[in-house]
Amino acid sequence: MKILFLVNDYLTSPLGVAYLSAALNQHGHRSEVAALRDSARQRRLLAEFTPDFLALSLVSGRHPYFVDVARLMKKEYPRLVVLGGGPHPTFFPEFITEDSVDAICRGEGEIAMPALVNYYQQHRALPADLPNWWVKQPDGSIVRNEVGNLVADLNTLPHPDRDIFDRIVPPSSRVAVFSLASRGCPYQCSYCFNHAYLELYRGRGTMCRRRSVPNLLGELADLKSRYRNLQIIIFQDDTFILNREWLEEFVQHYPREIGIPFHCHLRANLVDESIVSLLRRSGCLSVKLALESAADSVRNGVLNRNISRQQFAGACRALHKYGIHFVTQNILGVPTSTLGDDISTYDFNLGLRPHYMFATLLQIYPGTKIAEFAAKHGYAQSSEQVFPSTFFEDSQLEIPHKVERKRLRALFAFGVNFGIPTGFIHRLIRLPLRWLYELVDKFWKGYAIRFRIYPYRTGFGGFIREVRTFLRENYY
Repeated sequence: MKILFLVNDYLTSPLGVAYLSAALNQHGHRSEVAALRDSARQRRLLAEFTPDFLALSLVSGRHPYFVDVARLMKKEYPRLVVLGGGPHPTFFPEFITEDSVDAICRGEGEIAMPALVNYYQQHRALPADLPNWWVKQPDGSIVRNEVGNLVADLNTLPHPDRDIFDRIVPPSSRVAVFSLASRGCPYQCSYCFNHAYLELYRGRGTMCRRRSVPNLLGELADLKSRYRNLQIIIFQDDTFILNREWLEEFVQHYPREIGIPFHCHLRANLVDESIVSLLRRSGCLSVKLALESAADSVRNGVLNRNISRQQFAGACRALHKYGIHFVTQNILGVPTSTLGDDISTYDFNLGLRPHYMFATLLQIYPGTKIAEFAAKHGYAQSSEQVFPSTFFEDSQLEIPHKVERKRLRALFAFGVNFGIPTGFIHRLIRLPLRWLYELVDKFWKGYAIRFRIYPYRTGFGGFIREVRTFLRENYY
């Protein structure tokens, strides 16, 4: 069977799709990938590759664009079976009611997707009884199956299939790659899907799982050999340092066997000088850690971060001491918060001196505790599940000073990095110049990510391609 994955872009080479393709390859199936905006490649693959399945990789906010493309493809190729997977259908499974969608996968798909494709290959019909799948029947009814067990041992999964992206982006031009050392998070931040995911898989396995160091290094050695110009590895684990014993083993082997600078995500309450020292010894170049709000009542009371200002500031001091660049994450417009709270978050970042900082507007995604909180306390504009395409441009919430907060979001990173005083920021957010602030933010984000957080060397042609791609999308 042949599967065409539709993804948002090629730049990030989505790991979820690469893992699914690898799992399908083990069963003798073939996969190709096309980006949402790459209509020329879509048309060519539909005509020449002739896929049996169109698999949509969906996040909330971007999903309507995928539906539009899938509807057009299905109209031209009615036999095409359209599958939805990823965070959006996992937490908003009513997505199955979209007229162009035949089935959705909730949760992990490395076992579920090959099982469905194998069944279809044998019976030329979608199965009614298969874990993880909600399936639309010929009469229009929907079969809603429970999820199966989590993959207990991540070492049993094949390494991600990079070939499907290398056929588009030549290996010689690949300077950065994404990788995962673990899955799962033990924390319960109210704005995150994690607590909903824990509930979805309750009694079906251990949520936090980690690959062995040899298994991870085996994949990275393959990548080092494959991509001769590889200059940075970006680990996308929720918290890279969750297991100290694992980290110590990683530090013993990674510099000698791989030795490529890397980026990872931390949690401030787990960071001390000894952890930062280990990261520095292993070759860590930059990290990301989430503050979200400087106001204790917002950060811990509403967002359930359970991190103190002192812990966060201490983590940043340690990173500065050991020369590791860091990015902070910040959320503006949280229910119960004020414009003053958001300004204090800006002011706190000024003192931290991060090398870059993301500021986003709070989104209330289905299944999250913050969505329940917003609905209960009257912050949601409506009961309908409507999402801005990104959390940079807008929020669904009814909050005071929303216009000023949008302007602050756009000014946040540039203002902090250039030390614009809080008092002057107060004046700037009163001016109707959001279009200008957004333009400055876009260019500064591109520069800071490219040269401060993920610095690498590339030729002029490669740099121009990156700029063109970046300006078309809102990368987080």
